[in-house]
Amino acid sequence: MDLIDKKILCELDANCRMPLTQMAKKLRIGRNVLDYRIKKLEKEKIITNYICSVSMGKLGYKNYKIYCKMKSMKPTREKEFITFIKNEKKVIHFIKTEGSFDYAFVIAAKTIQDLDLFLTEFKTNFNDILSDYILSIIVSSKIFKLNKLLLEENKEPIKFDSRKEDLGEVELDEKDKKILQIISQKANMSIVELSEKTGYSIEVVKYRIKNLTSTVINSFRAIIDMSKLGYFHYVLMLKVRNAKIDEETNLVSWCVNKTNSMYLTKRLGSFDYEFNFAIRDINELNSMLSELKSKFGNIIEQHELIISSELIKLNYLPL
Repeated sequence: MDLIDKKILCELDANCRMPLTQMAKKLRIGRNVLDYRIKKLEKEKIITNYICSVSMGKLGYKNYKIYCKMKSMKPTREKEFITFIKNEKKVIHFIKTEGSFDYAFVIAAKTIQDLDLFLTEFKTNFNDILSDYILSIIVSSKIFKLNKLLLEENKEPIKFDSRKEDLGEVELDEKDKKILQIISQKANMSIVELSEKTGYSIEVVKYRIKNLTSTVINSFRAIIDMSKLGYFHYVLMLKVRNAKIDEETNLVSWCVNKTNSMYLTKRLGSFDYEFNFAIRDINELNSMLSELKSKFGNIIEQHELIISSELIKLNYLPL
């Protein structure tokens, strides 16, 4: 990976729908060179997919994260569990983890009743292998751009707005849903190809994507396998105690300003925050944890540290 490859990944992370001609001009390289390098990054599985992230609150959903601790199980039973969670439309994020928990997934549900129905079926089907689980409501989340890590470009501090997801609900018609269902997992698909896939005119597709981008779509981005770049994906879950608003704000700002922070979530449940970091080695991890304890040990009541070892599913459209 040279600097040009890193810049390409950062551009694709920021907007994978940017035309290659425009991206090549921005990076000051030839279009054919850019096309070759992207194909090489895809072939090497550094880029694994292209997705669009959607504002779940705007679609009327609340997100719930579930961490599972499993009993010893046969490979066939584990495969059944993975298939069940992966095929559930309500599951928008599913990872394999190492540490205190074995798997984690996010459920998008419009009502508590929907969540309860899923959990009942889930526990009934896998009671024999499910040791324990914890559940929390995701209040808000922030994903940081990749240039923060790869190019060490720290942008202006990001406002942590817990109300963002609740500002109105958007109704989607069948045309919107059809377009979103395609680009949710093929976000870099051209307008012409989208027109062919959907059967809608190019003008209709352009208008619909423009409208969706201004209402429910947060970003179009590439999914990068961080392990191929030499990083481990650590998840740090924190429970805080007796913290004043400014103390929690300082804690969040600490995470935001770390160049290796990938995303964070504010939650209600067993833990109050989840910070996700890209860590190269144990020394970097120990240094970060020492700094965290030194600065915020007085308000941190409990913490759990796990590794996200495999991304099994990421699809922000539970339709």
